[in-house]
Amino acid sequence: MRPRRKTEPYYVQTMLFTSVIILLFIGVILVYYARLYAETRERIIKISELNAESSAEQIDKYLSTGVDILRLAGYSLDNMIRDGRSQQEIRDYLVNQSFAILNITSKNCDGIYGYINGQYLDGTDWVPEEGYEATERPWYVDARASIGRVAIVDPYLDVETRTVMISLAKTLCDGKSVVAMDFSIQRLQSIAEELAAQGDCKVLLLDRGYHVIAHSDKKEVGKDYFRGDACLGSAIVEKMRSTNENVFSLDYEGSEYIVYATNVADDWFCLSVTDATPAFNHLKRSLFLIIAAAILIIGVQLFIVIRSERNTRITKQLEEDLTQAENDLYEREEEIGQITEVAFRDALTGVGSKAAFDRFATEFAQKIASQPTAFSVVMMDANNLKYINDAYGHEAGDKYLCGCCHLICKVFQHSPVYRIGGDEFVAVLQNADFENRADLFRQLNETFEKAYAKEDVPEWERYSISAGMADSRPEDASVERAFAEADHSMYNAKEKFRKDHGSYR
Repeated sequence: MRPRRKTEPYYVQTMLFTSVIILLFIGVILVYYARLYAETRERIIKISELNAESSAEQIDKYLSTGVDILRLAGYSLDNMIRDGRSQQEIRDYLVNQSFAILNITSKNCDGIYGYINGQYLDGTDWVPEEGYEATERPWYVDARASIGRVAIVDPYLDVETRTVMISLAKTLCDGKSVVAMDFSIQRLQSIAEELAAQGDCKVLLLDRGYHVIAHSDKKEVGKDYFRGDACLGSAIVEKMRSTNENVFSLDYEGSEYIVYATNVADDWFCLSVTDATPAFNHLKRSLFLIIAAAILIIGVQLFIVIRSERNTRITKQLEEDLTQAENDLYEREEEIGQITEVAFRDALTGVGSKAAFDRFATEFAQKIASQPTAFSVVMMDANNLKYINDAYGHEAGDKYLCGCCHLICKVFQHSPVYRIGGDEFVAVLQNADFENRADLFRQLNETFEKAYAKEDVPEWERYSISAGMADSRPEDASVERAFAEADHSMYNAKEKFRKDHGSYR
């Protein structure tokens, strides 16, 4: 007789089965936690990105007022130099402009000055101290190093007012004369404080030497984060200099910070710093509670299984929990996709936003660095938008911008179009559009000339833009250079429009 095979007690089989279920359930929870952790981090990154981009946009907008003023003044001074006007006439022009600038900038700038035809001239009648050498001042040196564009000078102590200022400076047509104006940094500090107050984060503005220009914590303003004492700011700068990413995590004194950095004013840095430790600690506490609850629940289920042998109920419950976890993950992925779409799509016109263009420019610069590609940049600026807004209201101004954008997209159907400012658009032409760029640019101008010539429609439907185009160069195929040249060409077109047409008035 063969010996009867020995069978394990039923409760041992049940305990083994239940142990496997417990391990499986905890594994699912850990996977869910990992996904939730990643989603929380991504959400914090998106918020930090929006704060940094919003700060950069407001700072650029604040500085653009001075840039536009300086460009217009530079254009007039160039004409005066070419016409051989006297130094007294030039000085009178600076005085008149200084009075106007004082009102336009709400006293954030007190006037305009420069080194013109070998002589320092000041529109505010300020007389320099003995030994003052204009050609050695930062505003003159930086302007000479940035011929072709408006230079934004790092903060310095103003000799006249003894306050910390930033300067905007531009080289004139003779290549030696420079016109400049000073701006207060108080507005930059206000921008940092206002945005920090809207969310649980810190907002920093650093110059190219990593000095603090503005900080949501006023006590940090003026510190040197590159050579100064060890602190959170110096740790952020050290990490930022060691990575090429614009977003990174930093562990400092037991806390985890998420930092998003973006460029502003060419070579300054705007950073949004968020302490993610509370959010992550909350997830950890939730994880421990969920695991404890899961073990308790399954323990109760084990008791029920041993007594009632209802294994099917446990299996069904686990399947429902897994399905719910997958649905939650799917819903969170959809929410993240919606946040990304909003961040990179202009809400008014539907084309790419400033943040989308910055991302495109960064990725495109990396692409052409490894694989040279011919391209053109077209800069466009809507004419008379301020007049439309003032005369008919911002709703009409919005319709005017949307109409201009529609015509632009109609011409550049196969190229990306971005709205990078209140009334500024940019398109990047590649491939077939690059080959046909001359025809497309002519078509663009003709389309808007026809639209502007219509006199039987409301003024906000007489669409008009000034446009400039610049091509890439084999020896310097940089997006920044092409962008600057296109911007300069557009500015000249806008000046021509003003001479030919004036405004709707």
